[in-house]
Amino acid sequence: MRFRTRPTITAFVAGLASVGLVLTGVFAYGAMAGTQAKANRSGLAWPSGAYLPNATPASIDTFGAWRGDPVDVATVWPSRGSWNDIVNPLWLYQRWQGSPVTVVFTEPMLPENVSGVSIAACAAGSYNSYWRQFGTNISAYGLGNSIIRLGWEFNGNWYIWRASNPSSWVQCWQQIVTSARATAPGLQWDWNVNRGVSSGLADPTLAYPGDAYVNTVGVDSYDMWPPATTSANWNQQVNGTQGLMYWLMFAKAHGKQFAVPEWGNVMPGTTASGSNAGGDDAAYVNDMAGFFQAHSVILAWESNFQGPSTGGVYGPGTSVPNASASYQAGF
Repeated sequence: MRFRTRPTITAFVAGLASVGLVLTGVFAYGAMAGTQAKANRSGLAWPSGAYLPNATPASIDTFGAWRGDPVDVATVWPSRGSWNDIVNPLWLYQRWQGSPVTVVFTEPMLPENVSGVSIAACAAGSYNSYWRQFGTNISAYGLGNSIIRLGWEFNGNWYIWRASNPSSWVQCWQQIVTSARATAPGLQWDWNVNRGVSSGLADPTLAYPGDAYVNTVGVDSYDMWPPATTSANWNQQVNGTQGLMYWLMFAKAHGKQFAVPEWGNVMPGTTASGSNAGGDDAAYVNDMAGFFQAHSVILAWESNFQGPSTGGVYGPGTSVPNASASYQAGF
């Protein structure tokens, strides 16, 4: 396992050049990146965020104090068992009302415990009234400019909103966005894939809803499948089939900003087994920091996943002390 010090942007670009990746125009936009950095609470050149279990503004501030820079973005989840969980999570809105951070709401397209719901019915407009109410409710709490990460990881097969029928899925997305915009026109919509070829939909571009219905293109990318414990594996995460650069260039081609809504270290035996997980991989954290810096102009935000399901939780008592130290130094 390779560990190294936090890379400079020059060293990072040189390293990518050695594997054939050209970063077009990164430095041409230096002034723009500098302006963005001043606008971010973190002081970084891009908006930097985190997911914390049961997060509150206070716990997000505590996490920011630990890492040494305030957090710009908080990623949160409502419950998703019923339509009321999705449409009316007043406890969540009340918690984040008035917070200075940007809130990313990770929203299911369908409730998980309601029989008979389907993407096909959604595509036909059967649930539009729920989404109009969703827009009304979120706006009432001053959160009408939040980011909505709708139907995340739809190219996998682990959620009921998987895009098994991409044409119907696209129509469902369009119905939801159109309905919510009727009552909350300021919401920002993130179309969010899982990195690599996934088991639900081999070509996620078939489920792209169209530029008029998307604000950002996001990709979830953890240190697994493959773990970035070698330079070759890191290069695969970046430049491999449906890797980070593939989706960044897809976003750019559609005139959209790019996001990494979930990333982080993964301990073997959690969400990935054995050699498929990177474990306490400090180099991965450094590599991600370099990637974010290199592409800060197009990067809408990134959010490190601090949930126990991956084992990659930082801070006191961490199972990944080297990665934790690298995150604290680099973010």
